[in-house]
Amino acid sequence: MNTKTSDMDKKQDNKVIKAGVWYTISNFIVKGITFISMPIFTRIMSPEDIGIYSNIASWVVILVIITTFNLQSALMLAKYDYKEDINSFISSNLLLSSGIVTLFYILTLIFPTFFENLLMMDRNIINLIFVYLFFCSSIDMLQVKNRFEYKYKLSTLISIGSSVFSVVISLICTLIYKENALLARIYGFYIPQIIVYALIYFYFIIKGRSIKKEYCKYALIIAIPTLFHLLSMNILNTSDRIMITKLINSDSTAFYTIAYTTTVFVTTLWGSMNNAWAPWTFDMLDEKKYNTLKSKSKPYFLFFLLIVYIYILIAPEILFIMGGKQYMHAVYVIPPVMVADIFKFVYSLYVNIEAFYKKQKLIALGTILAAISNIILNYIFIPLCGYIAAAYTTLISFILLFIFHSLLVKKIKRDYYDKKFFLKFLLISIAIIPIVLLLYKFNLIRYILISVVTVLIIIFLLKNRKIIIESIKTKDYETIIGLMKK
Repeated sequence: MNTKTSDMDKKQDNKVIKAGVWYTISNFIVKGITFISMPIFTRIMSPEDIGIYSNIASWVVILVIITTFNLQSALMLAKYDYKEDINSFISSNLLLSSGIVTLFYILTLIFPTFFENLLMMDRNIINLIFVYLFFCSSIDMLQVKNRFEYKYKLSTLISIGSSVFSVVISLICTLIYKENALLARIYGFYIPQIIVYALIYFYFIIKGRSIKKEYCKYALIIAIPTLFHLLSMNILNTSDRIMITKLINSDSTAFYTIAYTTTVFVTTLWGSMNNAWAPWTFDMLDEKKYNTLKSKSKPYFLFFLLIVYIYILIAPEILFIMGGKQYMHAVYVIPPVMVADIFKFVYSLYVNIEAFYKKQKLIALGTILAAISNIILNYIFIPLCGYIAAAYTTLISFILLFIFHSLLVKKIKRDYYDKKFFLKFLLISIAIIPIVLLLYKFNLIRYILISVVTVLIIIFLLKNRKIIIESIKTKDYETIIGLMKK
């Protein structure tokens, strides 16, 4: 019996590892195209145009959540409750999402001036964005469905295909129509995505062939609290750029955006890992394997932490490649944003637990409070200290989120994670910020440090390669952590 259970656990772990690897490869290819194209965009578009495009992209992220009600967030739990009729569940909620988008679009037609001023977009751009909003839920539904079915290859193919297609077309359009680069980039990016999402949309509508009130009600009950959480989270991630545009100018938004974009590698890594980790966490909680969840969270976190620390050290070189000399003074945005990502990583571990136990309302409350604090802090400090202040207000907001969610999970009366372990490294990460900022002024010392760290990692891996390989094979991650502590 124990042997069978062990074999099942290994198969499940292999699924998670394979899914994580494929999601990571997919996201890095997609973001790699962004990395490759960004230096070209920054050199053929003015900082003002870069800032305006960033403002539009930020609003699109927020509008996707508001106008679609984030209904796909209910699909992960619907897997357990409506497993035999999941396609009907998807088609029902795609039609509901389209209806909500249509109502919001009618509002923009009734109050055109208000929305054009609020969004800082002209009518034609608003029309394009709402066509995009009408179909965009389909890709999210497909990706969630593929994740919990561990169909990572199909998910990877669609993700890479649609994203790369739109980025390449937008780049080609911008290069051809340099005199109107901003519009060329906007239309070149969104129209290809609309085509792909529309095909997926009609595929699900035909396959599901129904709209059931029960499924819509189920999704709304779960999605509405999650909606406020996700909306607040995206306000945390995007309001900086909107407020910098409002409070300073589009050029400052461009500087902040390019620096922020250099962190996309780490954000992508976190997103890819969490896409595989979250379904696995749900399975562990469902099977009451709490010790397994706790033990494997440590190497999971340490791997991410090491990547972040190395990335912070080489941030100036990455920024130079992405934007050139004119954007180099924005390098001081990167360390606090990266440390904010570390806090995001840890608090997401707790959010996954809350989501499983359907604590969506409390999840939303914490994120709403953090978003409000972020907006208030931005309003105070951006005019006083400039756009770099937005990086620190983001960090403070994520610290608040970590505190809130760790305390919330504690009330569930179970020790899911080693909180002291996480807290120690979070405090070290905060302390590293002023040290790194100082190192940015002394490149020789920074290069020596990078070389030393690289050599130490190589020595560690070579010296302990047999133990590490055996530990990975047997899933004995505590041994690896012990080696790292030594």
